Amino acid sequence: MRYGALLALCLALFPACSVFMAASGNKHQDTTVIFPGSNRAVIMSKLGPPDTTRTLEDGQTEDTYLIKEGNEASSGRAWADAGLDLLSLGIWEVVATPYELAQTEEKSRWVITYDTAGNVVNAQKFGVK
Repeated sequence: MRYGALLALCLALFPACSVFMAASGNKHQDTTVIFPGSNRAVIMSKLGPPDTTRTLEDGQTEDTYLIKEGNEASSGRAWADAGLDLLSLGIWEVVATPYELAQTEEKSRWVITYDTAGNVVNAQKFGVK
């Protein structure tokens, strides 16, 4: 009885890291809308507001975006991790947490220049570490 209560207490306090890691992540951002001639409103509707905006001397506008790709949130993976945690009494965390930590994300910075009408005249992608 004593060991059962101790086991229940440990399981209640054992952090389900893999479940939270699988449930959180980056929403996919569609960068295919970034091309010369594309409209700023379309890009903002897909990517959201830019990280920075500045007006250039010639009246053009320059926006920068930090795009994080990979490591998308997955409710299915989170539920699977939670179920396997319960079935294995938490031992699944030994496998799942390193797997979730190994999920990589790639960051890139986009610098987009618009003409005075709001259309893309230049778009550059820079890798960020």
